[in-house]
Amino acid sequence: MELDPGRTEETCPVSARRNVRGLWVVGCGLLVLMPILTWGQGAKTEDLPARATYLQALNDFQQGRGSLQNLFTLGRAAAREQLESVIAWDAAMAAGKIPKKRFEPLLPGFHVGTAEALYVFADSNFFLELARRRGDETDRRFFELLHQTFHGSTSRLYVESITDTTACYHLGSREFISLYRDWSRFKAGAPKAYAETASEELQTLEQTLLVATCACGTQEVVDAGFEAFLKTFPKSPIAAQARARLDRIHNHTSDIQFRCGQELNLGQPLPYGVPTPVP
Repeated sequence: MELDPGRTEETCPVSARRNVRGLWVVGCGLLVLMPILTWGQGAKTEDLPARATYLQALNDFQQGRGSLQNLFTLGRAAAREQLESVIAWDAAMAAGKIPKKRFEPLLPGFHVGTAEALYVFADSNFFLELARRRGDETDRRFFELLHQTFHGSTSRLYVESITDTTACYHLGSREFISLYRDWSRFKAGAPKAYAETASEELQTLEQTLLVATCACGTQEVVDAGFEAFLKTFPKSPIAAQARARLDRIHNHTSDIQFRCGQELNLGQPLPYGVPTPVP
């Protein structure tokens, strides 16, 4: 799952905790108490129109019609709609009310979380397979990079889950730097391809480096990570801010907790899945 770097991302309901849209996610034990029959009845098309559009486009694509980029765009719209639906159900149940609209707990091509963490993330395995079968070179490069970022899971490679709703961050790690380089190159080389997602991934990497306070590594490891980032990307738009944060580490005035979560099992709350909120 994912992240607020400084964080940040998460939520929770009433009896279980409380859920506020636009904040972060946290548990919702009440969701799992809902009758399975109700969930299985399925949502009406008018309740989830983006879902219906996406599923039709997915069927068309599998029949040889339509582009993968358009399908993914429709899928993201359906994912946002799905997440809003899950959050609405959670909020209603937390308030002791019966949700007015039904929703589907599953969305083909996406991971949907309805228990402790509420999220909807693209399944990189699913879309990479579609790209290999029917995509062009740009499609394949994009989904290979998305898979490199998520590895088919709901957590980015540089995010290490501590609990279902909290995590620590590998700031400036080798994988972090590799992803920043590759997403930067993809965006520069194909500025109109999957532009929203490419921008989000770069923004998430940058915000993680600048505001995450729960670092998985020691001070020495994080220090080295910042140095490596600045050496590799001296002209990055966040270079000055990253340097200022590194100076605070050197001056022992940083707000970063090193080896976060390894001793007290604390961590930063994770964010909703689609899209990842900016901290």
